[in-house]
Amino acid sequence: MRAPRLLGMAAVVPLLAAGLMPATTAVADTAETAAPVQLLELTTSTGEATEVAEAGLEETTSAGTSGGTGVAPGLNERLATVARAASAGGVDPEADALLLTEPLEVDDFLVAGFTWTGADELPDGLDVYLRVRENGVWSEWYLNEASGAGRDDSVGVAGTEEFVTGGADAVQASVIGDAADLPADLQLALIPGQPVGEEVLEPENLDSVDAEPTAVATPEEAEDNLTSGLTAPTDVVTQAADDAAPQEGEPEPTEAATATTESAAASTGTSGGTSISPNLPAALAAATTAGSLPVPVITRAEWGANSSYMTWTPSYVTADHVIVHHTAGTNSYTSSQSASIVNGIYYYHAVTLGWGDIGYNFLVDKYGQVFEGRYGSTSAAAGKMVVGGHAYGANTGTMGISMMGTYTSVSPSSTQLTNVGKMAGWFLKRAGVTSATGSSNFTFKSTEKYKAGQTISLPVISGHRDVGYTTCPGDVGYSKLGQIRSTAQSQINAMGGSSNTKASNSRQIHLNNGWSGTASVVFYYGASTSTILAGDWNGDGVDTTARRDGTLFGFRNSNTSGDSLRTFAYGRAGDEVLVGDWDGNGTDTLAVRRGSTFYFKNSMNAGSADKVVVYGRAGDQVLVGDWNGDGKDTLAVRRGATYHIKNSITSGSADRVVVYGRTGDEAIVGDWDGNGTDTLGVVR
Repeated sequence: MRAPRLLGMAAVVPLLAAGLMPATTAVADTAETAAPVQLLELTTSTGEATEVAEAGLEETTSAGTSGGTGVAPGLNERLATVARAASAGGVDPEADALLLTEPLEVDDFLVAGFTWTGADELPDGLDVYLRVRENGVWSEWYLNEASGAGRDDSVGVAGTEEFVTGGADAVQASVIGDAADLPADLQLALIPGQPVGEEVLEPENLDSVDAEPTAVATPEEAEDNLTSGLTAPTDVVTQAADDAAPQEGEPEPTEAATATTESAAASTGTSGGTSISPNLPAALAAATTAGSLPVPVITRAEWGANSSYMTWTPSYVTADHVIVHHTAGTNSYTSSQSASIVNGIYYYHAVTLGWGDIGYNFLVDKYGQVFEGRYGSTSAAAGKMVVGGHAYGANTGTMGISMMGTYTSVSPSSTQLTNVGKMAGWFLKRAGVTSATGSSNFTFKSTEKYKAGQTISLPVISGHRDVGYTTCPGDVGYSKLGQIRSTAQSQINAMGGSSNTKASNSRQIHLNNGWSGTASVVFYYGASTSTILAGDWNGDGVDTTARRDGTLFGFRNSNTSGDSLRTFAYGRAGDEVLVGDWDGNGTDTLAVRRGSTFYFKNSMNAGSADKVVVYGRAGDQVLVGDWNGDGKDTLAVRRGATYHIKNSITSGSADRVVVYGRTGDEAIVGDWDGNGTDTLGVVR
């Protein structure tokens, strides 16, 4: 059984006071304002129905016992709908309901999901349905099945798949089944695009609204290409990709012209014709195309991931299978809403379900926009992937990619399928897989379908239903796996193998893993004018290289020749660059120094600085190290033979001042005795 959720259910959970404020450095949708997650409680901690959960039954009962006298036209229509459903042997979420809320007016939300405690799955025969009102129109009723997802270590609570809307302002929930099977703490979470805190919707504060009867969404084959009905994304006009937006005490940028030209160049590449969502900051949109990625990928920083919600430490493992998913919902979202929807899914997975991060490695909307999901997914080394939470018991060794929308009765768009296939092919090629249409052995952790340690021959591109008892990625979505595999194979064929042949005007890098006079690894990376940096960019314990070209940075997660995994702009051409693990999460990132001001970044992405501090003097020499062994790198400044050491990324006085060596010495930093703390050395 998964651990119960510990987040309190007070009227408003003060996440804001706890410092969980959405990152101001990358706003997912400028039209979105921060709002609390709304919680609709349907059962108590003992599994008893709440007042809210039974309020809709009274209306249905009164309609059914009216004898046809004095019944409003709307109720006559409702009764007719019930009769049609009964004659067809179907289910009516109102007439057959064990629990039924009224149609309730709520604040706008983009993502919804049911959660409960006491069991990982809902009992057989107990089903939950949901319908929502978008733009004044009520949707069909949708069956919300248990997600079959979650962390392999069972951290978190049970819940349904995330239900995606195009912006809903009313909702109605139904539960069908036996009262004895009702789970404890069943609730419905309604998540806005910029969630902050949580608010329980009390019965006395709820308003019911009129709702016409609607049918239950049922599977049926749809036309192959639905792109004609989609609003085309709008191209972004690239602006200056300079350093952090000015923060308190920070001077205005002055070198925008150079950054504009270089950032625009960095954004070109194999785009696949996909535009970046127009709601993304233009300075960030320019940095989404990595040299080796087959399509632009909108990074976590770009869609506005709040790093405070990310509590799940990344773990990288060998991976050579792809699991394809869909979400659930109405499919009525616009391209400009996609980033906010991803943000809502992130909150649902990380906080509501208690996983500590989004479960998917990547998400692709119906417009073909690709979003980075789980932290570290784009920066994983070739042949590896950060373990996600997309398929319980089958997360380890797979990449999970989700098509945003419900594809039970309609088809994913051709652009969506193409970019899912390209991302799958990119991943498989780097894992050494030569056939996207083949199968290979896969060993499960533990699922309802397969025992822990059981090994089967699994298609290298599979649907979620292949590894668990779920209908995901929908009947129509599953039927499109052949098309995805075909595109993935084309991508594999199009990608050249890694080569250590010298590229034109590139730098030759010689690495030595021992103390012999011969290099252990030789490869080519960067231009002859590039500055080469080193760091552990993905937290796998292996340092690899990065290149700096003016304001542009690129990096790789393997010590081999090739293009940068991703290119982004940060800082100014004249800044001094520092490398360190500033937040102690096991990955190195960058900081730039301008005089005595330091701009720290906790991810290898463009955007504003995560922290800005003033320390020392403009003429000081700067050293980086973990001076107190807490796992976080901080600064020291050297002035002659005096060192001013700081144990936190803050302004203010030094925590320690030491005099060591001579003014003319060259200072070096290292953990010389292996005790976990860095100290000084000097070279004469």
